Amino acid sequence: MRSVPGNWLETPDTQQMLAGVASSVMKYVVSKSLSPSFLGQDARHYDSGDDFSEDIRSELVLFILEHQSGIQKIFTSGNKNCHQYLKRAFINYWIEKTRKPLKDPRRYLYKHAADVLRDSEKFYTFARNNRASGFSMIKECIPIPPLSSEDIHEINFPDHLVARLEYESVNKKNTLLMLAAYFWNQISQMWGNKPVCVDLRDFINWICLYVSVTPPIPVKRLTGGKDPWELTPEHCQKPDEIYFDPELVRKWARNFANRLSQKEKAVFILRHEDDLSLKEIARRLGYKGSSGPKYPLNHAENKLRFFLRDLPWLSPDDLNEEAFSLFRDTLLLILKLETQNSKLEN
Repeated sequence: MRSVPGNWLETPDTQQMLAGVASSVMKYVVSKSLSPSFLGQDARHYDSGDDFSEDIRSELVLFILEHQSGIQKIFTSGNKNCHQYLKRAFINYWIEKTRKPLKDPRRYLYKHAADVLRDSEKFYTFARNNRASGFSMIKECIPIPPLSSEDIHEINFPDHLVARLEYESVNKKNTLLMLAAYFWNQISQMWGNKPVCVDLRDFINWICLYVSVTPPIPVKRLTGGKDPWELTPEHCQKPDEIYFDPELVRKWARNFANRLSQKEKAVFILRHEDDLSLKEIARRLGYKGSSGPKYPLNHAENKLRFFLRDLPWLSPDDLNEEAFSLFRDTLLLILKLETQNSKLEN
């Protein structure tokens, strides 16, 4: 490992790198409508992209100084993607500092719907490779491509199922279950009454056509007068294509597996690998009722949420679908092998 002088932040190479990271962060912040309150400013103050980028660069330097020991190790390790690491770490820090309940109501709606559908015995949920979750009302179902905008617009909203077309009214367990059943049946009819597997993102997009889900006010203007939706991010700015470290993701999967008890491992693998209901899990593991495996399953899932919440590429606010798919597949494989070995030993 080569030594780094104490004034390494002042070197021309570092200054050039910081300017590039600041510019990249600015594009991401605008595209994702992150709150500029992190910089102690209001969106209307950013009439100039250069000023905005300079403010970000200044805050980035402070961030590096506050976390110098950890960041310096990355920069001295020879990792060619250290600028991407710095970008993601700084964006996570930005999000954490501005995070408030329902700051991103669309994301919360998606997560809540996923949890509700997964816990319901009326639905079957499926994880697809490098894609969001899908759901169906019939276990033996067929996957379909994501719906087009025209298809989604053709499905009328069932006003009789919702008291008010407001976020608070829609984002309730029973309401989401009724809407999901209605939406699934409509899609099934489109496909000749086939037992389809519907993409959860299509369901959320459909709800958001009729229910207001307002994001934070975006930064309105950049250099050249472009609005955020006119920007075409470069390849390295695309959230789903950002670099991630596969070996580190696999290591995290192994670390999390070690945090689970044997009971938690058993119910977790049956739920998320074999997609069994609580009733089926109880019968398989010898519990008297479906409430038996519910506690260890909830405990394991809560552990997982806590474990992932601050990890790059895996946290809800920094989700890389390819990285998460690798984490999930690795974790399930580890648990499956451990479960098989445990049976052989017994």
